[in-house]
Amino acid sequence: AAMQGNTSSENTLCTTRVPAMFYLPMALFIPPSVYAVHLQFNLLYQFWIHTEVINNLGPLELILNTPSHHRVHHGRNPYCIDKNYGGTLIIWDRIFGTFVAENDKVIYGLTHPINTFEPFKIQLHHLVYIWKTFWATSGFCNKFSVLFKGPGWEPGKPRLGLPEELPVVNRMYRRFSISTSLRIYVVAHFAVLLSFYVDMFATKATLSQITVLLRIVYIILTLTSLGFLMDQKPKAATLETVRCSIFLVLHRLGYLKTYIDSLAFAYEAWYCSLCIGHPRL
Repeated sequence: AAMQGNTSSENTLCTTRVPAMFYLPMALFIPPSVYAVHLQFNLLYQFWIHTEVINNLGPLELILNTPSHHRVHHGRNPYCIDKNYGGTLIIWDRIFGTFVAENDKVIYGLTHPINTFEPFKIQLHHLVYIWKTFWATSGFCNKFSVLFKGPGWEPGKPRLGLPEELPVVNRMYRRFSISTSLRIYVVAHFAVLLSFYVDMFATKATLSQITVLLRIVYIILTLTSLGFLMDQKPKAATLETVRCSIFLVLHRLGYLKTYIDSLAFAYEAWYCSLCIGHPRL
C-alpha cells in the first residue's frame, strides 16, 4: 500500500520515488544516525534510476539496482509484478527469487490504474481497499492474511494471488483532455509552490511551529486543488478560489514570503491575476 503512490505513474521519471514512510519501521531496530544516513543515501541513489535513457550497464547489472532493473519494478506487465524490490543493491532480489531481467517493453503504472491527480486518493486509495476487504472477509486468519498477503490474495489462493487473474495490459495510456491554458496555469502555480517548499526547508530552523504548520497545510491544499483542476472536477474552481484567497492572506501576514521582499506587492498582484483568470471548468 505504501508503494502505490510511487508506482502509480504511467511514466518513469526522476520525480517518481519511494515514500520515506515505507522505511520508518526500520527506525525501531536500527540506531537513528545509521538509519538516517542510509535512508538519505538510498533516496539519493534511487533518483537517477528512474529513467529510460540508460539501458544496460554491463557487469554492474549483477550487483546494483540499475535503471533497467528498476523499470521492471515499476511495470504492470505480468512478468514485472512483485519483482526487483531492491533499493541500491539487486543481489537481495537474486538471493530471494524476486529478480527478473527487463525483457518485453515495460508498461508502467498499476494493474488497476486509478486515473487521477488527486494526492490523497493516490496515497490512500489502496489502504481504503484493504480496509473494506478486511471487514468483508470472514475468519480471523483470513483477515490477517488480507493485511500481510498480496492484493490479489483471496481464501484458497496463493500468497500473491493467481497470475492468470492479472488484467490484460493496455499499452495505451489515458489521455487527459486538458486545455493548454489549464496546463500553463497548473505549471505556474506548481512552480510557485516549489519555491515555498524550498524556502521552508532552507529556513525551517528559524521558523515558528505555527509558520511551518501553515506552510505544510498550504502545500497539501495546493496539491489537492491542482489535482482537482487536472481531474476537472465540478468543485475544482471553487476550491481553487478558496486556495488563492488563503494564499493572499498568508502572504500578507508573513507566513508565506517571496525571495525578494521588495517585489512582494508585485508578486501578490501577479498571483491574484493568475487566480482571478484561472480557467473555468
